[in-house]
Amino acid sequence: MIQEKMMSRTLRTVFASSMLVGMTAMMHNAIAQEAAPQKIESVQVTGTRITTPGTTSTSPISSVSAEEIKSSQPVAVEEFFKGLPAAVPAIGPGTNNGSAGGATIDLRGLGPNRTLVMINGRRLVPFNLNGTVDTNSIPIALLSRVDLLTGGASVAYGADAVAGVVNFNLKKNFTGIDVTTSYGGTTEHHDGKRKRTDLTMGANLDDGRGNVVLSIGKTTSDPVTQGSRSYGVTSLSSVTGKPTGSNTTIPSGFAISKGTGGTDTLSGNWQIDPASGKLVSPLVQYNTNPLNYYATGLDRTQATSLAHYKVNDHADVYAEVFYTTSKVSSTLAESGTFGNVFNVPIGNAFIPDAARQQICERRGIPAASCIVGNTTLVPMTVNRRFVELGPRFNNFDNKTLQYNLGVKGDLAWDWTYDASWSRGTADQIQTRLNWGSLSKVQQALNAVSTTTCINTANNCVPLNVFGAAGSITPAQLAFVNSSAILLQNVQQDVASLNFSGDFGNKFVSPWAGQPITMAISAEQRKVKAGTQSDAASQIQSEVLGTGAPTPDRVGTFTLKEYAAEAQIPLIKDKPFIRALNAEAGYRDTSFETAGSKQSYSSWKVGGDWEPVRSLRFRANLQKATRAPNVNELFQPLTTGLSNVAEDPCQLAKINAGDANKAGTLSNLCRLTGVPVSEIGSVPVPSSGQINNLTGGNPKLGPEEAKTKTVGFVWEPVAKLAISLDYYQIKIDKAVSSLSTTDILQSCYDPRFNPSYAFNDACAAIGRNPANGTFNGAGSSGVFTPLSNSGYQQTSGFDLNVNYRLQAKQLNLDPKYGNFDLAFALNQVQSFDFKGTPTGTTRDCVGYYSVACASISNSTAPVYKRKFNQRTTWNVGDFAVGYNWRYVSAVDVEPGSGTFLPEYSHIKAYNYLDLSGVWNFNKNLRLNVSINNAANKKPPIVGANVSTTSMDSGNTFPNAYDALGRYITFGASLKF
Repeated sequence: MIQEKMMSRTLRTVFASSMLVGMTAMMHNAIAQEAAPQKIESVQVTGTRITTPGTTSTSPISSVSAEEIKSSQPVAVEEFFKGLPAAVPAIGPGTNNGSAGGATIDLRGLGPNRTLVMINGRRLVPFNLNGTVDTNSIPIALLSRVDLLTGGASVAYGADAVAGVVNFNLKKNFTGIDVTTSYGGTTEHHDGKRKRTDLTMGANLDDGRGNVVLSIGKTTSDPVTQGSRSYGVTSLSSVTGKPTGSNTTIPSGFAISKGTGGTDTLSGNWQIDPASGKLVSPLVQYNTNPLNYYATGLDRTQATSLAHYKVNDHADVYAEVFYTTSKVSSTLAESGTFGNVFNVPIGNAFIPDAARQQICERRGIPAASCIVGNTTLVPMTVNRRFVELGPRFNNFDNKTLQYNLGVKGDLAWDWTYDASWSRGTADQIQTRLNWGSLSKVQQALNAVSTTTCINTANNCVPLNVFGAAGSITPAQLAFVNSSAILLQNVQQDVASLNFSGDFGNKFVSPWAGQPITMAISAEQRKVKAGTQSDAASQIQSEVLGTGAPTPDRVGTFTLKEYAAEAQIPLIKDKPFIRALNAEAGYRDTSFETAGSKQSYSSWKVGGDWEPVRSLRFRANLQKATRAPNVNELFQPLTTGLSNVAEDPCQLAKINAGDANKAGTLSNLCRLTGVPVSEIGSVPVPSSGQINNLTGGNPKLGPEEAKTKTVGFVWEPVAKLAISLDYYQIKIDKAVSSLSTTDILQSCYDPRFNPSYAFNDACAAIGRNPANGTFNGAGSSGVFTPLSNSGYQQTSGFDLNVNYRLQAKQLNLDPKYGNFDLAFALNQVQSFDFKGTPTGTTRDCVGYYSVACASISNSTAPVYKRKFNQRTTWNVGDFAVGYNWRYVSAVDVEPGSGTFLPEYSHIKAYNYLDLSGVWNFNKNLRLNVSINNAANKKPPIVGANVSTTSMDSGNTFPNAYDALGRYITFGASLKF
């Protein structure tokens, strides 16, 4: 339930409280004490709760600095993150049909729900029931560094850290005022304009004992339509390369099932010809591209407040508040009847006489009844596009509030503690405009006059679907049109207590002489999430063109966890062993939901060896876990959408002569729901989409992952650091399902079912009994249930090189400054997935397909190789640089279908970004950045080679730049 009043009240309270902390701290009060002797600051290393000085990580961690982020002047975190070698694009502005209103991030392509997103080492509230974080809630203006940790981190942070951790570290103790603004747009089309302005204020308190920061930001981004680009304006078939689109078209398409005594003349799909009044073929599909977005818009407001005050060495009180409102809108081609079957009287006054005669022959209706006014009902598959209605809008209004309250300080014997509590709430209001009502269309078609419906309820107006564009009047539209509202709420409470310290000199290795450091923690996390929708949105297909309904659901789970970590110095300052350390950790978890309770554990062992000062080897083995999210547990069984380019039973792939001949595809298609009268005339899937029956499973347990990392860090000369790490992540008991491709192939493909027998996969297929398709409300679709039977594995190498080169090292005058060189490479060796123990094992490295994209709902291929090479020349008050982005070539997954050769391979892509900075004076900084400086066009793959979320506008807009060269100007003013 949306709790706006509570959120507003809480927001005011917490912001006021944080400012009150600062104001109080500035006062001279009785608790002021003399300054204590300065001590070494504790450190927080991503991947461990140990905060003792000198702590290092045995897991690979790569970092992105604030300066690197500023160089491209992004308006959102997702924008720069998806370009990192270890990342795979998830849902973002490039996702139009499939957007959930947020921007998510994905490490290693294992899915956003397997990547733990944190701010300052603390969890952020998920924005949806899938347990993923909307990165629009992360304040870019306050970022100081982003850490990416590869491999599991469940011992330190609990569930979800399977692929790794992304920790957004914010600036500490900011003082002064900073106003930063940027403005940009495409250079060729002058669209996609984006503006971002942030005001940050901070001050130290009471001689540095405290600090308070307030940052407020506003961002707007204009959408870009596919119709504005020549390569996106027309939907192209991935199979033929010719124009394609939706069977829901204009003028209307019709399929009439054969009646008793009827003829075969009108089998298949036909289209009304308004000029002659006849049904003609072939049906011309509707081009859905022009109104769709290559980039969705964004309207975001952020407010962040950070405050802390050190009462004494034993109590440093802190508070953090993050508040974000964001509006994201997607748009789709006009609504329509979408292949649903309607009972229409043969005497409907809008049916042209010529078409009426054809329909009567098909149905076997006698001539005496084939007249206007006759109420004999004819089941018709109607495909009328409501072009008179305008585009469908999907508006997402998001509100996220999280506050973290805590106290930390010193204990006895050099131990420290950190006790905190956080509450995060994420509310979303989704409104759908211009979608239409299935039941009202049926009511409006059940008419034999042009003015009165047979059922006159709700002031029904008869609907004309038999004319040309413009034949549907405003009064008709007003009756069948319908909008919808859907509410979503997530609340996450986290209470944690951490102790960190060492065992002193009594428990030390005789060869090291250093104490064992340790962290002990306890945490309780409770997540409650649910949805509420209007009545229409809870009925299958009632809101036209929506795919899955959204029945109300609510679910709660609680995790109680206890963990311990230790870093053990073994040997120090010996020949060839400057340092040898071991690391170990264990976490016990109790997972409780819906009356059931499970207990499981996570652990890690690792170590690092430093033979000499410049070289360090590291290795880590972990068992990580992920608890199922609310949707995976509690989502009701509903029919949504998946994708396939060709139906195995479409058109001439089958014939009536073999319909009852065992061992033939035609017979199997009949057994799986194709009516005999439609064999040989089943149309291609509309827009490459098919129905897909899915739902949650309350019996799901946690996933278990084994992660291995082995590597080294080498600093051969000053200012040069090289790291190379191997990683392997294996997920057992994966919460997963077979893809629709797996089911269809297991049933219809002779490679998997050579005898064309009706097997278990065939039993999971639910076609529309009226026409044999996978479209319309009559088709339950392909059933892909969730289970813990899946397996997923990925492995590869990460190479990072960073070097600061002084001009004088190149025999240049020192006045020419220095060069910052950086190279980051990810080489993926394997990416395997198996939905069930008997399912097909797919290796998706370097491939794209519906099945590969469905593994983790990805919007980009898993590239074999991806690297960034960045160079910045710093000279005086200026800095100029470039960023070279590379992704390797990819191909259509073998066996996933027969596609046009030009669309079956994407060559390696190189992008060049440029940046420049002029520090005009100590207060003013000017920036310019040019992304995709060469204005490289995206690869063209057609409209149905992958999923709708990934393949849009004939390309992959989340993976490749579909907008073109983009220039941004910015300025920062500091006081």
